[in-house]
Amino acid sequence: MATSIQNDVVAAVEHEISCPICLDDFEEPKCLPSCAHNVCQHCLEGMMKKSENAIECPVCRIESVIPNGGVAAFPKNHLLVRLIERTPGRKEKEAIKEALKSCKGKLESAETALKEMEDRFATSRSQAEEIKEKVKSTAESVVTKVREQETKMLSEIDQKLSQNRNEGTFETHKSNTTELCENASSCIGTVEDILQNGEPSDLKDLKDALIEELKEFSESLESRMFWANCEFTQPFDVSLTNTVSVDKFIQDNCLFGNLTINTDAASATEEIPAVAASILSGWCVPTPVVQKSIDYSKCGSLIQTVDSSSCGLAEFAPFSVALSRKSGHFVALDEETKHVHIFNEEGEPLKRFRIMYGDLWDIGVSNEDEIVVLNRESNRLLHYDMNGNFKKKFVTAPKENANPSGKLTLSFGDDRLSSPEKATFLNGKFFVVDKDSKSIVVFDKNGDFLEEMRGRLEHPCSIAADYTNGNLVVSDRGNSTVQIYSQAGHLVHHFRTEHIPLQVAFTKDYKNLLICFQIDDNIKNIQMLTYF
Repeated sequence: MATSIQNDVVAAVEHEISCPICLDDFEEPKCLPSCAHNVCQHCLEGMMKKSENAIECPVCRIESVIPNGGVAAFPKNHLLVRLIERTPGRKEKEAIKEALKSCKGKLESAETALKEMEDRFATSRSQAEEIKEKVKSTAESVVTKVREQETKMLSEIDQKLSQNRNEGTFETHKSNTTELCENASSCIGTVEDILQNGEPSDLKDLKDALIEELKEFSESLESRMFWANCEFTQPFDVSLTNTVSVDKFIQDNCLFGNLTINTDAASATEEIPAVAASILSGWCVPTPVVQKSIDYSKCGSLIQTVDSSSCGLAEFAPFSVALSRKSGHFVALDEETKHVHIFNEEGEPLKRFRIMYGDLWDIGVSNEDEIVVLNRESNRLLHYDMNGNFKKKFVTAPKENANPSGKLTLSFGDDRLSSPEKATFLNGKFFVVDKDSKSIVVFDKNGDFLEEMRGRLEHPCSIAADYTNGNLVVSDRGNSTVQIYSQAGHLVHHFRTEHIPLQVAFTKDYKNLLICFQIDDNIKNIQMLTYF
């Protein structure tokens, strides 16, 4: 009986300590002054979105005016707080809830991890199938080209042979000579038999006839012998030349390339390097970046300076520099005079041209050897050839990453980048220097955030990728340094500069750096410095 009454009391208490909105135990219960009903503060705050002046009680619909301090200023029901704290099984219930919450979180994480694992496995399998198809295609191409070469060369040999050695003439002469030799041999046998067994009187009568017949055979044989000795005596050497690359291909067991597995989850790729050029001319796959140990003992040494004096100009203030991978020429943007300057690999000025309008901000060189200038005033990319002839322009804003067709290909970093200065792409990742966060922000090839690399950066303003050794070079105008990082974000080397570094680029062979420097407020130049 007592137990039954106690259970009824517990059930009644549990009913009273439940919020009428969320139906859970009260969290910070607030008493509505107009009706004395209780509601969780959190639930009241959610109800405030509908009205900022008054709260309608969810139980009796009577409105209570919201005080100046908001719903937090409603009186707290301390009796309910004490009831909740002393409710039997309260602590056990909370512990179970906490364990349940933790388990749900782990379950969600495990399901997410499983999905990501399945996606990675599917991606790896897809990439493997692509490589298999590439291997099959390459093998078919090799076999096809080898068979084509075989047919061509066999036909060429037959053609050359027929031009220099007529098979019909050879067979005719051979047949005639063979028949003559057989007849002459028969005649000789007959004469020898007559000499051995014939009567002297017979020899006297046959002498002239036999001598005449032997003489005729001798003359005919001499003629045929002369022909046989002279015919086909012209040199005709049939041989194979220039087979070094083919021999090497065979010595290497006809190896198409080496399969490489990159375990970096953000850039896992498999590539087949290159097939023997003599067999598959023109088919080339970029060689993967291999990180090496570099001696930076001479890094930062001045090689030469390109300034107004060397250019023969009264004004020369380069702000940005970029390189042509085809020719090795580099281009510089002077945004103050709105000029683009073109230099050869030795830094000698070749040409310059003026852009008549716009807020010019950056410069680059495309794979097609076109100079691309960013005009921030009209949100356009201006294209010029190496002679300064205007090619085309995009009306799509640079922040939307327009491709040559003018369509959006990728946009990323809205929630991660506050003041991006420059970006580069290396091994399937985007590396962006962000001024405000003083870091290098890394995204995968789909634009998804991966990590933030922090070093000794104060105001990073430019970044360039070393595609030979797999490093990143960052210029920092905040502390006048050039810093070299690995792809994992480790600072491997740095050096201080006398002046403020602006934009940075590599020379064609990645052995030297091209850096725009700000000497003072009105003077800038380009310096070529050693890298390693």
